Amino acid sequence: MATSYVLDATAFYAGTPFLSSGKYYTTNAVFNEIKHIKKSISAVEALVDSGKLAILDPDKSQLQAVSEAAKKTGDYQKLSAEDLTVIALSRQMGIALITDDMAAANVAASMGISVESVSKKLKHIRKWVSYCSACGVGYGPNAKECDRCGNKLKRRFKLA
Repeated sequence: MATSYVLDATAFYAGTPFLSSGKYYTTNAVFNEIKHIKKSISAVEALVDSGKLAILDPDKSQLQAVSEAAKKTGDYQKLSAEDLTVIALSRQMGIALITDDMAAANVAASMGISVESVSKKLKHIRKWVSYCSACGVGYGPNAKECDRCGNKLKRRFKLA
């Protein structure tokens, strides 16, 4: 039985859908992102024409759920619109996501989505926190400046 995956742009750069069997999905946002690869775009279009690759967009409710999860893990600021769409599509379809983007992998894993990597492995789900290196005060993942002393905050993760 063929395996199905949702692909992030990194999977196309690595050649994943060209080198293996299976059914693949991506979003219009990712397809538009990879169009600049002139030598590969005709091959991508051939995958679409053959039915091996389908281009779909997730429901808005799925995008909202992914955005909320990304804010909870502290990865929201690191994710592109393309990242959000592929995580949402993977969640909607209930199939694995192939990505090398660690923020996207972290959010997907935190939502129970299976993640496969082209080169890296996600070892732990991380939750990001911000902290002031001057006075030691901790903040949520999306804070930027210390309320106490005004210094720019640094980020670190803790295992979820």
